[in-house]
Amino acid sequence: MPFVEISLARGKSAEHLEAVSRAVREALVAELKADPEDVFQLIHQHDPHERVFSRTFRGGSRSDGWTVFRITDTADRGTGVRRRLCETLVRLLREGPGVEPADVSVLITVVPPDGFSFAGGVLGSDAQAAGDLEAARDKSAARTAYTKAEMAYALSGLFERRDLDLILPMLRDDFLLSVPTSLPYGGEFTGPEAFRGFFSGVPGGAEVWESFSSGVDQVLEGDDHFTVQLTNTAVPKATGKALVFHNLWLFETADGRLVSGQLYADTAVVTTTAPAGKGS
Repeated sequence: MPFVEISLARGKSAEHLEAVSRAVREALVAELKADPEDVFQLIHQHDPHERVFSRTFRGGSRSDGWTVFRITDTADRGTGVRRRLCETLVRLLREGPGVEPADVSVLITVVPPDGFSFAGGVLGSDAQAAGDLEAARDKSAARTAYTKAEMAYALSGLFERRDLDLILPMLRDDFLLSVPTSLPYGGEFTGPEAFRGFFSGVPGGAEVWESFSSGVDQVLEGDDHFTVQLTNTAVPKATGKALVFHNLWLFETADGRLVSGQLYADTAVVTTTAPAGKGS
C-alpha cells in the first residue's frame, strides 16, 4: 500500500483520527487495489501557528478542519485512477469523520521502487524482485522470461552472497561465460552447469587465494545488458598479503534471459600473485 502522511489541526479525538485513517485506507483499497493489511501511515497534528493556508484558493472556503493527505505511491497509475482516488477519499471522509470536501487536500507523489526501503536497508525494487522470484519458485511451471529488476537482484545476490539458486534459471541453455585466459582460472564456460561450477567457490580455488570476497558497487542496467562493478578484497596464497582490486562483469540479455557474461579485470593483479606456473 502507498505510504500516507496525514496533517491536521491538533486536538482531534482518537476516534476522529482513527476514522480519518480508515477512510484513506479504504479509498486506497477501493481505487488502487492495495493490500488492506499493508498499512503505513503517519499522522501529524499541528498548532494553529504551524498551519498557514488560503481559505479560498481553488476550492475554498476552507475551515480549521483543513486536512492534508500526502500519498507516496510506487506506480504511476494514470490520471483516471488518481481522480477516482481523490473523489472516493472525499466521500468517505464526509461520510465517516465528517470532514467537509473543501477541507480535503491531496498530494500524490510517485517514487520508483528503488527510491525507498521499508526495512533492513533493502530497496523496494529488491524486495519486490525477491518476492516475485520466491512466488515463481513455488510454482511448478518454469519461467521463460524474467524482468530487469529480477535479473539485477539475482546478479547482486550472486556476487554478494554466492546465491546461485536465483540466477541459474535465468541463464539460457547456451549461456557463455568468458574469463580472460591470462588468469589462472580463465577460459570459456558454456551452459548453466559450467556457470555453477565456476561460481560455486572462490575463483581459482585454494590454489590461488587464501580468502576472497566481493562487494557490489553498482549494477547498471542497459537496454540489452547489465554491468556489475565490484570491489574485491582477497589474500593471495602466494603472498599472504591482503589486497583490494576492482573488476567489472558485463552480462548480455535477450528475451528476458541472460545469454552471456564477460569478466573485465586487471589481470596483472592476479597473475603477479599467482603460484609459479599459474600466472599466464
